[in-house]
Amino acid sequence: MPEKSLYIVTVTAADRVGIIHSVTGTLREIGGNILELSQTVMRGYFTIILAVEFDQPQDSANILDSINSRGKRFLLHVNVLDANQPLPESIPGDGERYILTVLGQDQPGNIHGIAGCLTNLGVNILDLHARVDSNRFSLIMEAFLPTDLQPAMVRSELERFGKTVGLEVYVQHENIFRATSEPNQVRVSSIRN
Repeated sequence: MPEKSLYIVTVTAADRVGIIHSVTGTLREIGGNILELSQTVMRGYFTIILAVEFDQPQDSANILDSINSRGKRFLLHVNVLDANQPLPESIPGDGERYILTVLGQDQPGNIHGIAGCLTNLGVNILDLHARVDSNRFSLIMEAFLPTDLQPAMVRSELERFGKTVGLEVYVQHENIFRATSEPNQVRVSSIRN
């Protein structure tokens, strides 16, 4: 059985209804299977990143042209990365996922300082969302902590940085976060007339 080919596709445009439908429809039509997707609208700009698998190797330019052609009314900015090449550096394999939350007053350098603390500890940031509303800063991230690093050390370092700029820090193991934060299924009974 031939090995499948993987591509990372990013698309940015002014936000309009129908972009996800257009991009995912194009990928389906050209034989792609979406393995992972992350999408957001930031300051009026739509951005999506997708990991797309194909049964056979593709020309990255053809993927890009297909997305642009079908979505031309959206004026898309598309990039396609061939992810079949080995990565230049291996990502640490031993460790566990944690959810880090940081809240406080907005100041220039908050994200840079937080990222610096984590870099010094060897923490790999997997997913990060930060926002400022009315001078209130909030950040939530999923991070991969090496096995020899205690979560208390991460919290201590972030609190040390946060104390100087007025930030509160919370560190939770992924399993605890999911158990306390994910919605449970609720059965809704049907309404009878």
